[in-house]
Amino acid sequence: MVRKLVVSVVLVLSAIVPLSADVKYTMHMEARMAANAANDPMAQMAGPMMMQMFPAGGIDQIVIAGEHGVRSEQQQAFATVKAGTVTLMKADGSMFMLDPSSKTYWKQPVMTAEAAGMLAGMKPEFKVVKRGEYETINGMKAEHLVLSMTMSIPGVDPSQLPPGMSPDITMAYEAWMTDAVKMPKGATTLAASAMKQFGMGDVKELNDGRMLLKGVMTTFGVEIVMTASGFSNEAVAADLFEIPKDFKEVPSPIR
Repeated sequence: MVRKLVVSVVLVLSAIVPLSADVKYTMHMEARMAANAANDPMAQMAGPMMMQMFPAGGIDQIVIAGEHGVRSEQQQAFATVKAGTVTLMKADGSMFMLDPSSKTYWKQPVMTAEAAGMLAGMKPEFKVVKRGEYETINGMKAEHLVLSMTMSIPGVDPSQLPPGMSPDITMAYEAWMTDAVKMPKGATTLAASAMKQFGMGDVKELNDGRMLLKGVMTTFGVEIVMTASGFSNEAVAADLFEIPKDFKEVPSPIR
């Protein structure tokens, strides 16, 4: 269950970061054990599983975005997603995944029904705990935000947990946001819709027209680090955001 939720989170985080019209860039993600993981019983259980999902050196996605939506091409395999897979997140909020090697595609919910049910039972609560501090990243001024999320573990009797294990799951999320790259209205709406499904609809600071230059999500003793780089403006053909006519629809392998 946790694995499925993590896959959903990673796929969406790579697609909902604020974007500017017809911008191309690289999003890099990698996982590393947090410094305090050795003292966290939950981290000892779930941390190794999360680390195994990421290849050595992390994953890179080549992202092209504009008013038509977001297109990302995955360079390395991640969990059940093959290297070379293309994710299309269209302006209407629908998401498709394309496998060019087999000329197949499938419609992928932003969050699977099982993961959505799991998240709803956890009742996530997000808070912005620090704002107003600025740093320079890749030559751009960025506000450093610190957020926290607390979720209850559904169906768990706290008295049955091992000593020292909390009945809640906590997650810290740090984000460095810049207004040096602007986000068009279409992408703002798309990001807001996706964030709402993850219970983050009220966190306006992450979808206020600025670009995420760096993000660090810490949970289960693992830090997932995201960095965006290599920005360029390009004239993008609209058909890059469409499913090729010779591709065949297949059931989703992500379950």
